Amino acid sequence: MLQVKIEPKSNSKLSGNAMLMEVEGGVKVTLSVEGVTPGGDHGAHVHEKGDCSSPDGKSAGGHFNPAGNEHALPATAKRHLGDLGNLTIGKDGKGSLEITIPGANLKAGDPNSFAGKAIIVHAKKDDGGQPTGNSGDRIGCGVIGA
Repeated sequence: MLQVKIEPKSNSKLSGNAMLMEVEGGVKVTLSVEGVTPGGDHGAHVHEKGDCSSPDGKSAGGHFNPAGNEHALPATAKRHLGDLGNLTIGKDGKGSLEITIPGANLKAGDPNSFAGKAIIVHAKKDDGGQPTGNSGDRIGCGVIGA
């Protein structure tokens, strides 16, 4: 199991954490955040680089997409491997998401591994649109250790 601290980006007040665990056939991701503007959905994705050094989170690169698929929401079989869907934020500014991503793993060096990548939380809802879901600024970023 890997634990990831999610830090604020783009002048947000977000904080949170994620736990990633290999399960049969994929990786279970449990993501919890707080300090977000109350109400609404926020897109979450695994991005290709384990780098959260830039103030806007763009150092994490694009969505993790080893198969070269188009972006889609998790219910779609062919999508970016890093497409996690949306967190729903409550009136208290807190939200969580639990999802299992089939085909992903945490094995260092494997082409489908989330290890060494980053988790990004976005300012807006992922609407499933191309190329990245129209989910706006990156308001949280956490490096997934190897």
